[in-house]
This record gives sequence, C-alpha cells and structure tokens, in this order.
Amino acid sequence: MAHAREDAPRECCGLLVGHGSLVLESVRSPNVDPDPNRYEIDARVHVATNRRLRGTGRAVVGAYHSHPHSPAWPSASDLAETYYAEFIWVIVSLASGVETLKAFRLDGACIVELAIELA
Repeated sequence: MAHAREDAPRECCGLLVGHGSLVLESVRSPNVDPDPNRYEIDARVHVATNRRLRGTGRAVVGAYHSHPHSPAWPSASDLAETYYAEFIWVIVSLASGVETLKAFRLDGACIVELAIELA
C-alpha cells in the first residue's frame, strides 16, 4: 500500500515472492509503461529477482499493481494481459479514499478472488 501511495497518481507495480500461495516478500519495480493508468514491470527487475531466488526454494509467485482511480478489481487490460493462471495478482485501490487490497487468480475471463491472511 505504501508503494501505491508513493507512486500515485501513476499505477505502481512489483513482484510477489514465495512458494505456492504463500507470499513472503514483495519486490518493487519501476513502472516502465508511459501511460500512468497502466503498468509494466521492468524486465530487468524480474530477471534479477529470478536469479537471486535460484536455489532458495522460493520463486516469483505473482505480481501486484495499483488502481489509483478505480476499484481493486481486474480491469479489462489486466485480464487481457494475464498470462499465468497460477500467478497471484494483487491489486491495491486508492480510489474511494479507503485503501483496498484484493488478491486474485486470473484465467482468461475467469476471476477467482483469494482470501488474504496477513501475518
């Protein structure tokens, strides 16, 4: 949520690291998309994170991004650009003045909301 606040009104983005459905770490990425209402994770951050995780038993299990002006629900462009059904997709919304955090698995047009348990 801090990353979303810091990058607003642009969308922020980053990677989620862990194993299975357990997220242990988030890795911030610059948003390399020039459109402030879209996001693209910097490929260099993704490659560097994968290299760092080799042999650790952890992997990139998902990604997060923010919706500064819309709800924490996958947009049409989010759905169109979803390539990994097993990924966890987290969206932070700042739209209503109340920060909202939701997690999903996306498989084409199928959206499955996941429970979030914070430790």
